[in-house]
Amino acid sequence: MSRDEFPETWSVLRQGVEENVAPGFVAGLWDIRNPFQGRVACVGSRRKQPSELPLSVDTVFDLASLTKVMATAPLAALLVERGWLRWDSRVTSFFPDYRYPEIELRHLLSHTAGFAAWRPFWQSLQERFSPKALETISVDERQQAMRELVLSEVPEVPAGSRALYSDTSFLLLGFVLEEVLRMPLDQAVRDLLWKPMGLRSATYYRTTRPAAQVRLDVAATELSPWHGTILQGQVHDENCWSMGGYSGHAGAFGRVEDVLRFAGSLLSGFFTRETLQAMWTRVDQPAGCGRTLGWDTPSPTDSSSGRYFSGASVGHLGFTGTSLWIDRQAGLAVTLLSNRVHPTRDNIAIRRLRPLFHDAIRRDVDSGRKPGS
Repeated sequence: MSRDEFPETWSVLRQGVEENVAPGFVAGLWDIRNPFQGRVACVGSRRKQPSELPLSVDTVFDLASLTKVMATAPLAALLVERGWLRWDSRVTSFFPDYRYPEIELRHLLSHTAGFAAWRPFWQSLQERFSPKALETISVDERQQAMRELVLSEVPEVPAGSRALYSDTSFLLLGFVLEEVLRMPLDQAVRDLLWKPMGLRSATYYRTTRPAAQVRLDVAATELSPWHGTILQGQVHDENCWSMGGYSGHAGAFGRVEDVLRFAGSLLSGFFTRETLQAMWTRVDQPAGCGRTLGWDTPSPTDSSSGRYFSGASVGHLGFTGTSLWIDRQAGLAVTLLSNRVHPTRDNIAIRRLRPLFHDAIRRDVDSGRKPGS
């Protein structure tokens, strides 16, 4: 993605670094006209504190909630395609003692199960094990403790009556998938999705070592008040960290190449057309819901995808400063990876930059696609 070919995109990214929207950005474009050549731009630093480290196209990012659309939702779709699940499978089919038989797989995927937006389950785990013990007890024990908490969570409203983005839905979905497959979620995602798709460096980092230990090839995230250190190579999300570093709602790490290969796989036939259509069609209940089975769609106004992505587009954001938008009509996928939470999550300037970035890259792409150019 050269500066000459994508001048507006480069300008937005440089300005974002100069205005401290994030320490750095890696942008990527997948174009169906040339599916074997992902185009990438890189600006800024992967760490500012305690010392500065430069960013590169090979930097690994905490993908945060992109985990939902790069791991959990497509794994569920794969099991539906294979006949191991149905979109209307009930949670009670896998957890017979679960108290809410009306909640189905489709409710979890579309954030219509009725749960609160977020719960600090990690605080309950701290009270049970103590903060220090969480660094020493087994991942299996932490996972089981989190499973008990999530399965006991009480929905705020009946399933299907409200659309509210909720990590709890995907935490529960992750446990359902593990119950079906009888294997840890991180292993299932690697073996059934990422390896067949050719994702070479996408991974989960299990939290089996002190948070102060870092991975220098990973973009740093927050100066964590809980851990008392900069996180670099350990998942930023507290609930996911507490339960061992992998979950249905967060935990995936990857490079820009991984995100582009994933998007390209979806647009190039990894799923059948019927499965993809089911996964990417907006749910019809409740009325006005902008969610599909796992994905978001452009909002009518002020969408993070900007002004030029079609109504057939799907996408998702990640809390750490990541995003992926796929326009099926245009045959394009665009990802923006950043560590906007470094050194603090209070920096929310990326909300303003995201639509500017997507408008810029679409104008650059459309300019390059003109006949005779």
